[in-house]
Amino acid sequence: GYDFIEKATLESMEMGTGVATVDLQATEALFWKTVEEITGFAIGGKHDLLRQIKDLVHAKQEFDVIREALEDVRTVGYGMVPPRVSEMTFEDPELIRQGGRYGVRLRASAPSLHFIRADVETEVTPIIGTERQCEELVKYLLEKFEDDPKKIWESDIFGKSLQDLVREGIENKLFRMPENAQAKIQETLTRIINEGSGGLICILI
Repeated sequence: GYDFIEKATLESMEMGTGVATVDLQATEALFWKTVEEITGFAIGGKHDLLRQIKDLVHAKQEFDVIREALEDVRTVGYGMVPPRVSEMTFEDPELIRQGGRYGVRLRASAPSLHFIRADVETEVTPIIGTERQCEELVKYLLEKFEDDPKKIWESDIFGKSLQDLVREGIENKLFRMPENAQAKIQETLTRIINEGSGGLICILI
């Protein structure tokens, strides 16, 4: 027998044609194993399924908020997520006077999310010896991957693929950005939004 078959029932048999109809009922364990293979989530039963569904629904709700901003940042390099009403903070009304007239000032603030694409550049420059040796390496790589040049990045140098070396170089640049620079960018963006950008001057040292 098969471990994944719980029950097998012969529904009908046509002796003249040699055709038989068999009803096979798979085990519940096979169902959960198949769900795990398709989704990548380890689900041990109905209780796990309900928990995963709740987590996925919450993740989808959060993603739907930023979906358009992510599409914008991929296409034009900049995307914004306006705040929801539930995130807004409303201050108490304030009586103001302008000349001989009076009015009421109503203030509100809310966090907005801004996605900015920054293209990071890096390079891999393995030092392997003489100029001739480097020329031979370049020739070898170009000949070996002539049919599919992109596979060059999968080749190993010094025990690591070129892809891994490039990824590490990019990550090192990203994590090198100091916290005070992050805070200044956030402060600058906040002022541009609230005060306008007519007098904006950026100086990088």
